[in-house]
Amino acid sequence: MKPITKLLTFCIICTVALVFCACRNIDDDVVPNVEVRVRINVLNAKYIDLQDNYGRAVVEHEGYCGNGIIVIRVDENEYKAYDCTCTYELSDTAAVRPDDANIMGAVCPVCGSKYELLECGMPTSGKARHSLKSYHTSFASPFLIIRN
Repeated sequence: MKPITKLLTFCIICTVALVFCACRNIDDDVVPNVEVRVRINVLNAKYIDLQDNYGRAVVEHEGYCGNGIIVIRVDENEYKAYDCTCTYELSDTAAVRPDDANIMGAVCPVCGSKYELLECGMPTSGKARHSLKSYHTSFASPFLIIRN
């Protein structure tokens, strides 16, 4: 085999390996799976902020270690839900909460990591390197279903 052919073959193998690794969602493995099946009434006073676009609320005592689930309303029929467990700390004492300084963000009070909530819960600053664990949502007014 010619040296140029070996080099080309090596480059192709490396490219395929990089694409495979980049497409994997390693964030799913950071926070352990727990069964989540929650139904909330967005008209309930606890969740009143979810009646407005970009409104946020925390469903307490759910998700991993009971850290809660943070919910943001994106628009009239779309909601995003994330486990409140910080992906850097992974403990029952490191639960992210809505960031008062950023309506579309959340912050870990222990390590200071900040996450965005509109797209995929990615960290924007701090020590965390993985996105918050996300959950599926479905909305049939006035009920929001959050599940794995």
